[in-house]
Amino acid sequence: MSTLVLVIGWILTIFLGILAFVILWKIVTHEISLRYLISDEQGFASLSRFQFLLFTFVIVMTLFYLIVTHGRFPDIPNQILALLGISGGSFVVAKGVQTSRDVEMTKAGQPPKEATDEDR
Repeated sequence: MSTLVLVIGWILTIFLGILAFVILWKIVTHEISLRYLISDEQGFASLSRFQFLLFTFVIVMTLFYLIVTHGRFPDIPNQILALLGISGGSFVVAKGVQTSRDVEMTKAGQPPKEATDEDR
């Protein structure tokens, strides 16, 4: 049974490694744009997007470190999952508030303001 778990673990690791390589290659060749990674559609910086990206990155890198050093997948505390959930929830709420604001401004006859180079 432990051999099967080890084989499945290696298969998943290799698959995710290949997937990560393909994504990184597409970023390098400009097939995937990171322009709006932490900004909204108008180009303004988004704190909720940055927070979600940062928390996800920290949690993933910590899990990767623990897996490499201990050789097994660690138990993930509920507090970490709650932190990631709160971060994702704040992103969703901020996106909803922004969309609602944009819809109301469009109804009022004032389209949402585009970001200028000074605002970015």
